[in-house]
Amino acid sequence: MVFFKIGKKYVYFHTVFFTQHNDFTNIDKLRNEFPDIFIQGLNSDIIYNYEHISEILKISNLAKMRSIMCSQKIELDLLLRVMGTNQISQAIREGGVKIDHYITFVVLANKRQINKIYQKLNIIFGNSVDNIFTDKRMLNKKIEQYKKKYNNDFFDEENTIKLLTEIAVLVMK
Repeated sequence: MVFFKIGKKYVYFHTVFFTQHNDFTNIDKLRNEFPDIFIQGLNSDIIYNYEHISEILKISNLAKMRSIMCSQKIELDLLLRVMGTNQISQAIREGGVKIDHYITFVVLANKRQINKIYQKLNIIFGNSVDNIFTDKRMLNKKIEQYKKKYNNDFFDEENTIKLLTEIAVLVMK
């Protein structure tokens, strides 16, 4: 189980291959079942690694506390910042949950709630596939994509998270 601590809460990540039989309503059902828990599903292609998402979630959390989010909901604020855009349709189209792709659930909750959601996600979607964020070949491929997308040759293994975090900070309404 991979998780990071943000303030008094924990962030848990659960990555699965989302197929046709995995109904999109499962995400809404989870949100309804756990209304006080932050749950967002992201296309794993837009994520460099779990640290990347954790850092951007910290930014979204701070923006929420300061009432300067890019959108009305923190889940959408996270997606916009990960995508580095304030265009909602673009962020959803490129970074949202897609059939026949790996998706990563981002869950922010206390430790007891994390254990409950962990069990529920395992029942619905199966075990988390975390190795897609540690494979050097895949990470290097993502770095090359970032270089093209942001027209910036400074992306490399050492500074990718810093650069992506700075891009996330610059996203505004």
